[in-house]
Amino acid sequence: MYSPRSNGFKIRGLNADCDRLAVQSSEQTTWLLGRKRGGKGAAPWHDVGLSQHELMVLRAYGGSPTFEIRAEGDKAGLLVLQQSRGPTRSLRVGSRAVIELDRDESCVVRCEWIQYPRAPGAGLSV
Repeated sequence: MYSPRSNGFKIRGLNADCDRLAVQSSEQTTWLLGRKRGGKGAAPWHDVGLSQHELMVLRAYGGSPTFEIRAEGDKAGLLVLQQSRGPTRSLRVGSRAVIELDRDESCVVRCEWIQYPRAPGAGLSV
């Protein structure tokens, strides 16, 4: 059965500390967000895909990065952002949030329908 969900997000760095913001995933390779060089114009948006049972961690390695994130996907999808020392936020598709992380803080990104690998019923077809 199909359920509407968020299937990704767009992200862009807003300050120089985003050069040290790692995007880590349970299913994809790790990469650094970075920012636009030269100081002219806005930073570019990066499209990030997110599967239903995937966890992504946005981790600051030094510095205090500030970034903007926008949920993408189906109309009823929901993206959940859990900061390690901050609030938990829920973003509907099309809504944006500006996240400010402290030094060595992280933010977990997931969709609302995630099933964790060690949860009861994991591995069973639904």
